[in-house]
Amino acid sequence: MTLLDKNEKAWKQRNKALLEQLYSITIDNNIITAETEKQEKIFGIQTTNRVWYLNSRLDPEAAASCYAKRYPPRIYETYFVFGLSDGRHIRELLGQCDDTNHVIVYEPNASFFYLVNCVMDLSDLIADDRLQICVPGVTADIETIMRFTLQDLNFMIMEFCILPGYDVLYHDACEGFMDAIQERLQEEIVHKSTRLTFQRMVPQHTLYNMKHMIGCRNIYQIRQALEGLNVEEIPAILVSAGPSLDKNISELKKAQGKAFIVVVDAALRTVLRAGVRPDMVCTIDPESPDRFFENLDVTDLAWCCNRITRPWVLEHCAKRVYYYGFFEKRWNQILDENMEYPFPDIPSGGCVSATAFALACYLGFRKLILIGQDMAFTGGISHTAGIEGAFGDNDEYIKSRNRIQVEGIDGTMLETDFQMWYYKKWFEKAIRANEGLIEVIDATEGGARIEGTRLMTLKDVVAEYCSRPLPFEEIEKNIPDAYSAETKTKLAAEWHKMRQQIDSIGTQVKQGLAIQEKLLQELRQQRSVAELMPDLKRMMDHNEELEQLPLFGMMVSYAQTEEYALGDEIYQKEEMGIEELVEKNYTLYQGYERAVSLLTEDIEMYA
Repeated sequence: MTLLDKNEKAWKQRNKALLEQLYSITIDNNIITAETEKQEKIFGIQTTNRVWYLNSRLDPEAAASCYAKRYPPRIYETYFVFGLSDGRHIRELLGQCDDTNHVIVYEPNASFFYLVNCVMDLSDLIADDRLQICVPGVTADIETIMRFTLQDLNFMIMEFCILPGYDVLYHDACEGFMDAIQERLQEEIVHKSTRLTFQRMVPQHTLYNMKHMIGCRNIYQIRQALEGLNVEEIPAILVSAGPSLDKNISELKKAQGKAFIVVVDAALRTVLRAGVRPDMVCTIDPESPDRFFENLDVTDLAWCCNRITRPWVLEHCAKRVYYYGFFEKRWNQILDENMEYPFPDIPSGGCVSATAFALACYLGFRKLILIGQDMAFTGGISHTAGIEGAFGDNDEYIKSRNRIQVEGIDGTMLETDFQMWYYKKWFEKAIRANEGLIEVIDATEGGARIEGTRLMTLKDVVAEYCSRPLPFEEIEKNIPDAYSAETKTKLAAEWHKMRQQIDSIGTQVKQGLAIQEKLLQELRQQRSVAELMPDLKRMMDHNEELEQLPLFGMMVSYAQTEEYALGDEIYQKEEMGIEELVEKNYTLYQGYERAVSLLTEDIEMYA
């Protein structure tokens, strides 16, 4: 068996899809393979002036060991490593780690990655669950890997490592790697704040929408209905609620029927007042103010919603609803089982404007026009004049924000807040990720400069691009409900089963509390760790069993305060004794017990 065969076998068990990508890679001529005096293989990269070797030419094993010792691990620490090299450095890092550690490796050169798989034994690394390897064009992107590997992790416990030579050879990619980690940090800060703010509201809305969606449609049906219309040639105009919307809203009516007009809920009043009927309204905020919709005739519009959409909007305004996204693990599995296609999802940027952008991309539109997308307090105003009163006095609202400055489209500096700055970064990242696939035109005519966009006036956009007809209203009215009457009955029965599933979680939580109470009593009697190992293992196994139960993720939404408190304690404290750890786990389970009670109340409320 060759080394490639050995690695191939390991990849088949770990990530079979990666092999197909691996075989399509062409080896670059500038990769050098050399041997040390001990006939150990090392690699180098030939540049114009010299060869950059990626490990020691004298003793690569010793060099790798020396490198790893610079980074002694802490419990729950994560290593972000730029460069794979020959695998020796990574093997040494893993050798000094325990099961609480993660190592995420970013290898920027796909050709080099293939060669290393051919001539080095990486099978032990491939099989190690603590290690994730990211290679552009071969694996999932770094953001996706971090999102799944580091979910709910405290990012204060991490280490950046750059292997020798990589920062010189791949300087831009190295900076991109560092930027991706920083963006993930910012994303986690925003998500943590959101979870703590809406910890009961989000699961309440999820329960409501899981039941409501049974009689509705989903956005995949729209994509199917648009097939054959060559939507790549038709612009999608994404209308947000920035203050510059008042400047050019009158031009939007000229685009009606010749563009796909998506409006965020906060801009709906301004758009309707201008005599424009939007093709779709996006609403995902769990607290969308009544002021957005008061005294508006909106029941015949198409609405894009997800699990956290405010139920009041669905009961009073949105009648033709198209859902997307993740609701709950088992529920999404049930949806997939009852459809001929996977339930659709689109990337989340944390705001309704990002949803409109992702929706247009998902539906196949390739020319995206932004209006009202200020991402700043243009002219000292926070929003379009169409929603007076929704955010209180503008001056007071703006002063309450965590403000920073950004460059405007005319080069001047504008005030924005951290939240809008974060959303601006999301748009710029999404535009970079779709380079060559989409063109994004900023026709806001004000606000912050969004990198990757082309500036135009809305008047010029309409004159140049809005020429092909798009009878979306007619198309949309003919889209049927997603499920047949028989399937609706089946899904309704599955929804009502959740009451039994919650009882199972409640039973498991009570059993866990009993296990931990007994363990704490024995610890206080000064029993040795060796004597307590069976009970400790039983506690850990019980935790894992609980996490596998249906609705566990939803139940945890009601106990976010306890979850984060435990994480902060474990990840930040250098030393924690077994008794203290069990006490913290016991406190978490008490939070779970309260969460089960709240979840039970909410299911019965919607039953």
